Amino acid sequence: MSAEPPVTRRHALAVGGVGVGAAMLSGCSDGSYQGSELTSEESPSDGVTPRQGERLAALTEVPVGGSLVVDGPDGEKIALSRPNEDEVTAHSAVCTHMRCTVRAAGNELRCPCHGSVFESASGAVVSGPARKPLPSVAVRVESGEVVTDGS
Repeated sequence: MSAEPPVTRRHALAVGGVGVGAAMLSGCSDGSYQGSELTSEESPSDGVTPRQGERLAALTEVPVGGSLVVDGPDGEKIALSRPNEDEVTAHSAVCTHMRCTVRAAGNELRCPCHGSVFESASGAVVSGPARKPLPSVAVRVESGEVVTDGS
């Protein structure tokens, strides 16, 4: 005959506190993580090829010296950058570390999940943990609109 020790109030509060804390932390997620599982492998850095001629944004929406993250034609996130008045570049807005969506921050793109920073005009890694640059997306300016360019 073995008697289990009674559950103390301290033990019950500790277990309950852990459960409440876990529930609160799960509410902190902003939904930008797009990976299906955590792995030690980084995402591939092949270029993204959306449909040709699809409108992404008005040129005036992309700030000179800054960047803008938009929805691409197939639902993928694309980061547009305008390093100067006459140039627009584009890259996948999916971090090459763990596939979170990066956010525009002036001339940088910042990953909210693990802190990677990319140069918005080139997609180059400024600081990790990502080691691979953001894949480029071909775009052109046509009648004041930034559109995909599959050619």
